[in-house]
Amino acid sequence: MIEGTTTPLLTRAVLRHLSDVQGITGLQVFIGQQGEWTEATRRGDVPGDVHRRVLASFDPEAGGAVDAMEDGAGWLATYMLGGPGLDLVLILVLGPADPGQLQKQLSSIEAKVGWMMVAALADRHAAGDGRAAGSEIGAQILLDAATARTRRMLADQWIARLETAYRPGLVTVLWVTAGTPKLAAVSGGGLIERPSDARGDLEGLAKVAIAHRAPMLIPNDPGPTRVPDGLQPDTGDDDQSLDQQRRDEAMDFVTRVGGDRALVLPIYEREETAAVVVLVFQGDNGLGLRSEGAEVVATLLGEAMTIQRRAHPRPVRRVFTWGADMVRAIFGKTAWKLKLAAVLLAAAIAGSAFVPSTYQPSFTARVEAGERRIVSAPFDGFVADADYQLGDRVEAGALLVAMEDSEIRLQSAQIGAELAQIDAELQTARAQRDAAQVRLLEARREQATTLSLLDRQLELSRFEAQTPAIVVGGDAWRRVGDRVRIGEPLLELAAVDSFRILAFVEEDWVSNATVGTTGDALLTAYPETPIPVRLVDLGADPQTVDGANTFPAWFEMTGPVDAQILDGMRGVIRMDVGERSMLEAYSRGLRRWAERFLWRIGLEEGLG
Repeated sequence: MIEGTTTPLLTRAVLRHLSDVQGITGLQVFIGQQGEWTEATRRGDVPGDVHRRVLASFDPEAGGAVDAMEDGAGWLATYMLGGPGLDLVLILVLGPADPGQLQKQLSSIEAKVGWMMVAALADRHAAGDGRAAGSEIGAQILLDAATARTRRMLADQWIARLETAYRPGLVTVLWVTAGTPKLAAVSGGGLIERPSDARGDLEGLAKVAIAHRAPMLIPNDPGPTRVPDGLQPDTGDDDQSLDQQRRDEAMDFVTRVGGDRALVLPIYEREETAAVVVLVFQGDNGLGLRSEGAEVVATLLGEAMTIQRRAHPRPVRRVFTWGADMVRAIFGKTAWKLKLAAVLLAAAIAGSAFVPSTYQPSFTARVEAGERRIVSAPFDGFVADADYQLGDRVEAGALLVAMEDSEIRLQSAQIGAELAQIDAELQTARAQRDAAQVRLLEARREQATTLSLLDRQLELSRFEAQTPAIVVGGDAWRRVGDRVRIGEPLLELAAVDSFRILAFVEEDWVSNATVGTTGDALLTAYPETPIPVRLVDLGADPQTVDGANTFPAWFEMTGPVDAQILDGMRGVIRMDVGERSMLEAYSRGLRRWAERFLWRIGLEEGLG
């Protein structure tokens, strides 16, 4: 039998196309591939052993057949159809009918069989695409899992991969402890720590998925389909009611967080729910999701958790494992085990002291633009033109903002005409040697000095980009036609080559963060494009990030970047701290703690 086959299109096609055929009391549909058969749908009452005989004698050239049932209970009709890589068999039970009515029923059914084959092929194609897509993203997740040093980094990897593959409006990861989900990470690499309505809704949605114990597509029902009389399903009503109740409850949570549909994936470790991943979609996004691909992704996410846990066990688990090994070695049945364990341990420590290791600590980071320039309103007036929005690239000479200047031009023209008239009268007065009139006209001309101010306002009413830039702030394009005040900010520009990456370096690593230190940055938007960076400045304003005391550090991008970098993008930076031995790299935290402890109690020379 074909495992895990779902046929929603075929099921709906059967109900839709056979709804107007009277007299059908039972229906059974089988699909086959390479001699393997599985039941696609069953409705009404069909004899339990009929399908064995029909499938055993399958002949795609046989077409349809009809036989009378015992005791005149009705008619048994079968249709066999062979398609490209897929076979279809329909078994129908028809009520008692005279030959004329029977012929009419069979003709109506035969005319619809082709549509059912098309639906079955569409189901198989969609299922294959879903599994292929799930396998592809799952393979990438498995490859990333071994590099995640913490569960937080693992959650960031999941979010980045799922955003790239499915384009959801929101991705969240919730860790589950003792059956209780807790929201841990959301899209953009952030953490949610304070209670909120949205957090409660997402955790409630995760609880529904934990109880459902299977991936959930919400909503999963494309709409009501009329079921023909006599073809009601014979599955348990209690199970269907419970499943529908869970889906209705889940849909309420999805609506409250602003989504139209969602994909909820419970992740299992040792048969227990360890995490829940929620993808929320809006608009037309997510319409093509399939349960086959979701099941594949959920399974591979569980395997990724196992890989991460084994590759990077928690310190407590490391100590426990080491202690357990020591106990087994000491209390072994023979003394050679203890000696062998001691020799191996000493050899491992000695070897790790000589094995080089390039250790790269990672820190939270985001993109920030430098060399910012603010475009402000030069005078009280109205915004006439503003074509550029956030993220747009502006070439040199492009018009950024234009103020309404018709009134200023009118005033300038009036004053210009007045000055021209005064100049003409002044020339006449000088020709007539009328000194009094000359002084009067010169005084009038000096009073008309506002023309230069108007010309300056006209010059400032149009802002053009001096150099190529990117719009990183302001909302002038939304305020076209609105009145603005003098000095009010309209746009904020940043030079194209001035983007830097701001990282928050933990206090323990500040001594290693010297100007010129290199590293790599990985942005959430481009998880497959590492960016080489170099430290150019270290700030002195401490901030608490993820519970650790950190200091801001600015890194410049040193190589060409094949991606669109936007202000505010988030990611992580791995900083090169030089080559050292594995023993030094992995015992650094313990050594620094021991040094501080000894200094605190006055034994600062204890490690010298």
